[in-house]
Amino acid sequence: MELRSYSYEELVGLCRSGSYPSCAARAASGRLNHLLGLDRERLAVLKAEAARRRVGLVVLGSRVSGPRSRQRALHPALMHCLPLTADRRAPAALYPGAEGVAIDKTSIKDFGVNDPRSSDLSLILVDARRADGELEALARELELDLNSRGWGFPVRVFARLHGRTFRSEGEFLKVNGEYLRSLSSEVLDEKAVRAASRELYMTLNLPRRFLTWDDLRNGLLTAGMGCVALTAALGFRWAVPAVAFVFGLFGRYLARLRAGVAFGLGNGFAGNAAAMGMDALIGISAMAGLINPLAHFGLPFSKIVAASVSHTLARGGLRLFLDKRFSTGDEKRQAHGVIITMSLNCLQGMATSFYYTGAVWANFLQWVLAGGGIILIFGPSVKAAWERFSAVERPDVLPVES
Repeated sequence: MELRSYSYEELVGLCRSGSYPSCAARAASGRLNHLLGLDRERLAVLKAEAARRRVGLVVLGSRVSGPRSRQRALHPALMHCLPLTADRRAPAALYPGAEGVAIDKTSIKDFGVNDPRSSDLSLILVDARRADGELEALARELELDLNSRGWGFPVRVFARLHGRTFRSEGEFLKVNGEYLRSLSSEVLDEKAVRAASRELYMTLNLPRRFLTWDDLRNGLLTAGMGCVALTAALGFRWAVPAVAFVFGLFGRYLARLRAGVAFGLGNGFAGNAAAMGMDALIGISAMAGLINPLAHFGLPFSKIVAASVSHTLARGGLRLFLDKRFSTGDEKRQAHGVIITMSLNCLQGMATSFYYTGAVWANFLQWVLAGGGIILIFGPSVKAAWERFSAVERPDVLPVES
């Protein structure tokens, strides 16, 4: 790892090109971040070491959520809590700490493992069983182990932080919230500070909440909109709101899955096509395997396939477009994305409902919307491919990356 300082934007560019070790990881808030300095293999090592020692880890700091200049933009409360400079490094399990050193918190610094200005990775132990002395011994063992792996940056392990040991993530969240409030000259709402604190760390080997009240709300709203959309032409059946509720309840995860497929395959033509294909398969499976037999609609499989394909192109294009924008945000942003997407899709879903009845106008409208979905999702890839082709014909034009 080159010894230098990077702005966050510069480092993200290097991560995307594969020139700097990184992988995608979600903060406790649900926001998707670049985990700076840790690729999948290194992250797997952290997970394995935590699991082997049967200890939870809170992974904190600029390598998780970016330097302070980026952290302050993640939640309004953080603008008041986080100074952009520091003059000390807190002592960890083996690291003695440093005083009177000027540390710029607006960049990621790779100055070597022995330079106190280097951006480190902070690991806080969370354990409900071990006594304080056992935790301190474990922290020393883990810090020695991880710093012997030659990752190029220091790893600090803390058995206690702000004078406290932690038996659960909730305890850490409470103490860290109090610490953040102590740094602010403003009077900050406790709930807001807890939400802000969740932007700054991720957890390993600790239980995560799988569903939220926002997910339940989305399930109920989607059930209602499913009734409006599909029963507009086919009549009410209890299976429609039941299946729609499940899709809304897990809407955040479906959106993450679709966006993850597109991003994972380069966010170009192949990735978007794969995500749309998966969306069509999910739609066909839900309609043919659940709604149609449970509701006794009696629709032929060929019509379900045709409707699902055009339906996916029509509203799936818009849905994937929005998924990719909302799925990288925190849990609330993801949940709001589901509401927006489902609301727009409800109107398009009416066309699918009448398509099943054989209405000519619905067939026409469905394929017009499908054309719009194709342009929305695949237009940028086609444009970039054409510009690359044109650049070959005209050497004076630089190729444009997709």
